[in-house]
Amino acid sequence: MTYVQKFSVSLAAAALIALGTAQIAQAVLLVESESAVVNLDAKEVLFTVNFNKAPDFFTVDKFNRHADSFQYFIDPDGELPILNASPIYSNFSSIIRGEEIPVASDIPIRDVFSVGASEPNSGGWGKIRGSVPYSLDGNVLKFSAPLQLIGDSDGVFSYQLLLTEFGAWNGITNENKSIITSVPEPNLAWGALTFGALSVGLRQKRKRKSAVS
Repeated sequence: MTYVQKFSVSLAAAALIALGTAQIAQAVLLVESESAVVNLDAKEVLFTVNFNKAPDFFTVDKFNRHADSFQYFIDPDGELPILNASPIYSNFSSIIRGEEIPVASDIPIRDVFSVGASEPNSGGWGKIRGSVPYSLDGNVLKFSAPLQLIGDSDGVFSYQLLLTEFGAWNGITNENKSIITSVPEPNLAWGALTFGALSVGLRQKRKRKSAVS
């Protein structure tokens, strides 16, 4: 085999490997971007996940494991990395269970720790705190939850997002902190309030002068 032939074979092999790697990457559900944006005025957080492909939350195998699923672990202390405590889940307040979407077509939020017998479909986690609707538009998943429901009060929390395929973790951990919006500036708010009171006083003073005249 000549050098040119060997080089051509090597290029062909590299192309096949690259193609195979790309196909595997496309087959596995991954997070391309995500966020948890808190509206303090509404005491609510909007979770958004942009996947690399449209997730399949409803197909199951013979062991009733879902083709694609996700779980959020919420740490109200806002610490990163998430798994730095002992015992391992001591800082977590709640778990958001995408695994249970097929049960009632919504997303349940559970306590992390189970007390007594586990509830059906809980996966061994704690009792349900509540559930929230979701939207899935192609690759983009969105859902909102009250801060109280996830166990947070000030809007500052950290979280870990895990993806699974037929019950197996894909080996990638997504950790992040919440982003807060709708925070009124104290000085601006006080200035607006003072200006408003001053305006009312001036209007009343003008009215009294007009009445005297």
